[in-house]
Amino acid sequence: MPPFAGDLAADVDMLLAAHHRTITREHVPRVAAEAVTLARRSGVDPEAARTAALLHDMGGIVPRADMVGLCETLGICIGPEERQVPMLLHAKLSVVLAQERYGVSDPAVLQAIRFHTTLHAEPSPLDLVVFLADKLEWDQGGVPPYHAPLRAALHDGLDAGARWMLTWMATPAARLLIAHPDLRSAWAAFGITAPA
Repeated sequence: MPPFAGDLAADVDMLLAAHHRTITREHVPRVAAEAVTLARRSGVDPEAARTAALLHDMGGIVPRADMVGLCETLGICIGPEERQVPMLLHAKLSVVLAQERYGVSDPAVLQAIRFHTTLHAEPSPLDLVVFLADKLEWDQGGVPPYHAPLRAALHDGLDAGARWMLTWMATPAARLLIAHPDLRSAWAAFGITAPA
């Protein structure tokens, strides 16, 4: 892995390029820009939002086939859902990279990175910003099918946006491979009926 050059956005781009993560390389700066916009509108620290957003998918440089083994080596707890769908581990690996490569020690930033895919039962405003920015600027190509209604829900604030997004994630349209326990706890906290 090349040494950290000192400019976070440039280094993230360089590292993703070195690992041939073209889609993530396009996704990350869009998420960072969206996170800063949402943060400013919501009274959240925009620099914390930018940092978390730039680093949220760095664990994706690890090949999926190696994620479980690496997490075991690092002593990271792996749930059965994560063993079944190893890509769910990328957020935990992103936290490790944020700490070890970039020296991020702010627990709020690390938590936002950790829960950007699933959210959790007691999200902070920063968690909500990064979660929602990631969903608005998804990495599946084109505009998400839920983009307009999620934007509309955000007019009523981050909680309303998160509730709308979590509700959508509980529908067949989301095509979830598996429901992570953290997502299930978020559904419960927001009063959303989880799929069976």
